Amino acid sequence: MAGHVRTFLLAAGLLSAAIVSAAAAEVAMKGPEILADLRGAHVQGDGWSQDFDDGGATSYAKGDSHQIGRWDVRGDQYCSLWPPSDAWACYDMTIDSSNPDHEQVTWISAEGSRSTAHLIRKGQ
Repeated sequence: MAGHVRTFLLAAGLLSAAIVSAAAAEVAMKGPEILADLRGAHVQGDGWSQDFDDGGATSYAKGDSHQIGRWDVRGDQYCSLWPPSDAWACYDMTIDSSNPDHEQVTWISAEGSRSTAHLIRKGQ
């Protein structure tokens, strides 16, 4: 019985370490980092993509749909405006650089919904 408990505790410890390690790879982004990483970048999500111009224009494509909007960094949040709306929506962001060949960025809404994409930096 003691052997089973020891095996269970070892397995639970390894699982906990894996979960902590995965979470530790995702790091909250600050305003200057969001600006530097997105300026001139392209992101590729699941069935969608978005480009971020140096001057604040952004274009979003999903299937045959294409939208042009604006992007900005306010405080430590990414913000976007999509006409015809004149309301800016702001999001917290994280980055996972644990695989430098496939960096992931995630936008997190105030409600907690998440949208993740592969970051392709300017010049890559």
